[in-house]
Amino acid sequence: MIDTGDIIGRENPHSIDNVDVLRIHSGGSKECTRDRVITELPVTIMIDQVGSFTVMCTPSDIKALAIGFAFSEGLIDGIDEVVETYTKPELPHVIGIDVQDPTRIDIGRNLIVASSCGMCGVRNIEKMIQTIAPCGQTLKVTDHLLTDTMQKLRDLQHVFDLTGGSHGAAIFDSSAEIIAFAEDIGRHNALDKAIGKCLLAGRTAQGCGVALSGRVSLEIVTKAAKAGIELIAAVSAVSSYAVSASDTWNITLCGFVRPDKMNVYTKPERIIPHVNNG
Repeated sequence: MIDTGDIIGRENPHSIDNVDVLRIHSGGSKECTRDRVITELPVTIMIDQVGSFTVMCTPSDIKALAIGFAFSEGLIDGIDEVVETYTKPELPHVIGIDVQDPTRIDIGRNLIVASSCGMCGVRNIEKMIQTIAPCGQTLKVTDHLLTDTMQKLRDLQHVFDLTGGSHGAAIFDSSAEIIAFAEDIGRHNALDKAIGKCLLAGRTAQGCGVALSGRVSLEIVTKAAKAGIELIAAVSAVSSYAVSASDTWNITLCGFVRPDKMNVYTKPERIIPHVNNG
């Protein structure tokens, strides 16, 4: 039985560790104190009769991470292919997934995924890009909606407030409703978790947008394209490959989204003028 989990997400005790620190102040004084840091641990996703994948991540929303990772990597095409997920008390950082037809799954990447990179080990990036269909053309948003959504994303980032070390991903619809949110030390892990939450809840991310707290590189755009996300709005920079892939997959890519300005790198037609009725 697959449960939906927590769609929006809350502060999770598995997300934060307390450590000793020597704090040096600007005047030269020193103090020994305690500080909160974001947790980073290996989580192993085991897919029956396929293999295991070790992901360096923040060990919260593990079920959503496992489902989102399997979907983003093309190991499953949808939640209907998942028979069950399971964990064992003696192995809290291992999650298993049973799928309907494991014989069709082809592993095309390395088995250890660092929190900083989600595309390491792909055999042929250009071939991969050609296999993903372009997104639809259904989403229309205003620039005000994007900036408001970025603020909603920031307000939800409780782990970041306590540690300064997490990334956030918030999937939103055309009315600016956040339908899934997650935090993680890795940008791509946060997006996998958010996509996984949608799948577990029986919702689709197709035709939606995603707000991101960090930079956008190829692996982020790839995950969005596979989920049918039509717009990516990020508070930070984008890479050249992200721009090229977004254009190929018909995704509107926005970077440096601020209340006073934003950069729209591809497909600007999805952003419509804001009408002030006041």
